[in-house]
Amino acid sequence: MFSKMLFFCAFLSLLSCTQQGKLSVSDIKEVAVKHFREKGFHAIKDTNHIHVKRIQTGLEDEWFVAFNAVMSKPVLFLYHITNPNEAPHYIPLSNKSEGIIEHVDFENVTNDEDYELVVELHFDYGLAYQAREIIILRHPFGNPAYEIFSFPFEQVWESIDSFDNRYGLPEHSKRIENHSFYEFFEGYILIRGTINYRENHLLEYKWNQSNEEFLLILDEELHEAEEEENKGEIVHKVKGNKVLMEVNAHEEGCLAYLLEDAQGHVLDIPKEIHDELLCSQVTSLSADGRYLIYTNLKQNAICLYDIEGKKNKLILKDFDSYEGVSEITWPPKNSSRFGFISINQEEFLENTRIHIFSLRDAVEFYEQVYNKKVYYLCDVMGLCVPQKDYNYQFKTANLFVYTPDSTGIFKGLKIE
Repeated sequence: MFSKMLFFCAFLSLLSCTQQGKLSVSDIKEVAVKHFREKGFHAIKDTNHIHVKRIQTGLEDEWFVAFNAVMSKPVLFLYHITNPNEAPHYIPLSNKSEGIIEHVDFENVTNDEDYELVVELHFDYGLAYQAREIIILRHPFGNPAYEIFSFPFEQVWESIDSFDNRYGLPEHSKRIENHSFYEFFEGYILIRGTINYRENHLLEYKWNQSNEEFLLILDEELHEAEEEENKGEIVHKVKGNKVLMEVNAHEEGCLAYLLEDAQGHVLDIPKEIHDELLCSQVTSLSADGRYLIYTNLKQNAICLYDIEGKKNKLILKDFDSYEGVSEITWPPKNSSRFGFISINQEEFLENTRIHIFSLRDAVEFYEQVYNKKVYYLCDVMGLCVPQKDYNYQFKTANLFVYTPDSTGIFKGLKIE
């Protein structure tokens, strides 16, 4: 036991194992790279290939979860912040093919005294195949954790049939097997959308304690009568479940997206915005599906498009003058405010600036700017960005938090 403690502490060269409050994301990344390599995960070259999330499981119990952010055999390491002497928990998803772990969280999916680890896995095989799978692991702090549920809620095959004569833009065709969303409540899992090529479908699973598994109890179409009876709720959900589907970009340095509804149908938006989404570095969709933020290369700007109001607004001009513009972050379940970080080391006193946009009178967004130091990293190409959720986020609609340095400790910014 003593040797294990020394082994773990050796990687935290700046810290004593008793200084639990000073464990940071960057420290854990350095440790995790070593652990990934020792387990034979050669796709993990450096800390940029790892994501780390800090999760609280109790009033005084916190963990760092490290996982692969590049295509690799998926694996997670759990590090106990409250007890840094504890050996990391190693959780390989050995029955899964190579993929990127996009999201992890703890949820009481089974509605009992235990919390499960919920993992979203993204299989990115370019134009040929894109998929996302939810995996639920029971007793993630036990030895070993084990899978109790998995489902591929997105599966899309895509190909280029031709290029249009005017702009040379690709014309895609897609085969969608699954394009759905899931939710948990009181021991149930609901999955709605396109499922096994069936549009407007519903699956419902219920936790069975004696067998320790989720059993399928409902498999049916969502009927029009049901939609009419619950019109306010269901129509709102369909409206709110627009999806930004990332597709294969055909220009170097581009990110490409299509805007779809919950059933996988491409939405009718102005052609110029549709075309801009095929090469948009900063792109985001509000939780209610109303506001689309995208990079307009023709205007050299970031713009906000009100899908319902059909209004377009420029929110950041001279886009190419910045050394980096971060991803958009929204408050939890709130679409009336958003924020991002811009970086300009020559123009800004603190190198970074926080931009907060708030909806005024449910009509138009107005901007508040804060010259604050936010921690960021630059890649080999000179692009500098902080990481959303790790370096900045909304805790609530009125509280924006950010990390001014590499310690990972958040400062609060109250938004009026």
